[in-house]
Parts: sequence; C-alpha cells; structure tokens
Amino acid sequence: MTSAAAVTCPALQRGSRMRTSMITGVALLGAGALLLAGCSGDTAGAGTDSGDPASTPLSYSQPHTDPFQNAENVGSMERFAELGYATIPATNADRDAAQQITDIQTLINKGAKGLVISVGDADAIVPAIEYANDAGVPIVAIDEAPASGNIAMIVRADNVNMGALACEEMGSRVAAGSAVITLDGDPVTSNGRDRTNGFNDCMKENYPDVQLVNVATEWDPAKAATGIETALNQYSNVAGIYNQSDATFFPTILDTLESIGKLIPVGEPGHIVQVSVDASPMAMTAIRDGWLDAAIAQPMTDYIDYGADYLTRAIEGETFAPGETDHGSVIEERNGNLVDLLPTPVVTKENVDDPDLWGNKQFALDAFGAA
Repeated sequence: MTSAAAVTCPALQRGSRMRTSMITGVALLGAGALLLAGCSGDTAGAGTDSGDPASTPLSYSQPHTDPFQNAENVGSMERFAELGYATIPATNADRDAAQQITDIQTLINKGAKGLVISVGDADAIVPAIEYANDAGVPIVAIDEAPASGNIAMIVRADNVNMGALACEEMGSRVAAGSAVITLDGDPVTSNGRDRTNGFNDCMKENYPDVQLVNVATEWDPAKAATGIETALNQYSNVAGIYNQSDATFFPTILDTLESIGKLIPVGEPGHIVQVSVDASPMAMTAIRDGWLDAAIAQPMTDYIDYGADYLTRAIEGETFAPGETDHGSVIEERNGNLVDLLPTPVVTKENVDDPDLWGNKQFALDAFGAA
C-alpha cells in the first residue's frame, strides 16, 4: 500500500531498476519493485549530477569486520555496479569510529556522489554526515541509525520490536523464578540500545518474575563468553540466554556452553533456552541441530536492495515522506530522519528451511563459510 504523497511521484515508475534475479559472487535476491513512499523534490546538494550512472561514483563505508558487515559491504557494491553506477572502493573502519569519519570524508574527496553506510558509533559518526551534507552528497544508512545529521533514508529493522519478539519467544519458554542472561550489544549503536530496551521492557511488563542478568558485550564474542561463564557461576537458576547477534556471537556461545557441560538439546532436561537476533547461517544450523530455540531474522537482502534504490533516487533529487510502502514496511520519522522499518520474521524449526530467509541464501552461506 502507498502513501497519498507517493502516488504523484513520476520517478516511482522505474520498477525495472530493482533486481529480479540472483547475481554471482555475493548473490542477492532482488526486491522486484520500487518503494512507493516518497515524492519528487530537491534536497541540499541532491540532483546535481549529470544523471549518467557511469559518471556518478558511489561507495560504501563499513564500520567493522564481521561476516554480516562484510556481506552488506560486498552486496551493496555489487548492487551499485549492477545498476550501472561507477564505484569507488569501499572502506572498512575496523571498529575505529574516528577512522570511519576519515573514510567517509576521503570517499567524498575522491568524488563519491552518494554513499551507503552502516554506522559503527551513532554519535561519533555525526561529523562525517555533516561533512557529506555540506558537500551535497546524499547518504543512506542501512542496518544502523546515526544519532543526527541529514540522511536521505535510514533502512533498518525495527530493533525495539525485534527485542520484543525475542522477549515473547523467551518468556513463553522459561518459568517464573528463573533467570535469563542477556548479551547486550554496544549501547553506542542504535541496534544495541534498541534490542536491549525492546527485550527488557517487554520482559518487565509481561514476565516480571523472570530475572534478567545483563552482560555488557560491546559486540565482543570474548566478553560474551566470559559473561556467560560468570553468570552461570553466580546464578543457579539460569534458564535462558538472549543473544542480540548470532552473526557475532555464534559459534562462541555454543562452544562456551559445551565446554562447561551446559549445551543440551532443545526439549531435553537442563536445556538452556536460546533466542537470538539475526538468523545468520550459523543460527539456521543451530536451529536445525536443536541447540537454538528461535531467531529473529534481519532482512539483509532488503537492506542492500532498498539502500541502493533510495540512494540513487536521492541523487536524482527525490525526497521521501512517511507512509506505508509496497513491501510490508512503514516509513516513520525518528530523530529528524526518515526510517524505513522493514519486517523481521521469527525463525523456528517450523520455518527454518524457508528459502526466502537471508540466512539460507547462497551469498550468506559464502560470507559465513557455511556453504
């Protein structure tokens, strides 16, 4: 369904620009149709290019190294090339917030006319976004949201809702009076804050008799492993583990539980319930093997497809508006920017083999070494 404003946009008829087939290398399934929320207009610096994709260089800024981030990077660059745009080699800040600022400035100075970025530190990245704003270079953020700065569109999942979905999966499986370890993501990232708040608030409201043991991981698997061991030593009633990123923390969590004799299959006495976010290929295997109870799936292929689409449209001068889209999401205004909040399905043993889930796609299997 579309917003009323979107119907009047002539640029929205360019449906052929979205993918309909798989590509090689990091293969990505096309979304099939353009978003229908938005309208034509001018933004500062947008629409200034000649309109020839071959002379409009695009690039990608990656905040750190892990298989999920690597796949987003490679997939975005391949998407630009598939659309016929020139590219400048992507950058990887390797968990250095200051380096990501430098990377973005460097890409712009090299002539990038638009950037897709994944944000490492929501607050620290703001000067880089302001630099792009001053240069008239549109930016689309995928997966993570910056704290401020003018972004053409933020394409991400509703991570508060992902936390709430994980809460319902966990709460329905553990008993009152038990404890749940929560492996909290880094609070400097919007995903870390949102997944923590969504889970904690839901548990407090719906399962108040379940004790939460929060572990600050900063997205570091080693800190997650140490936190699990410490919590299991301190609490004899641990019945569950909420894993905010199975793409980051698997297989470390499984290895840790196995090393202390706590890795017990689903349905057997002593099993520690595990619910995660991402639904990476490793999580899919863990569900099939009976170690993981449920995972909340990120829509990675849509991050890439719609991120590139919003960027190329912003370069041509389009602006966007809040409203429903044609792909089951809603564009909302948050902190002064528009956010396309994509749906996030729950994966269990009943639907783990669904071929539409990103964790089952070949590009994901390749990126995670699970082919």
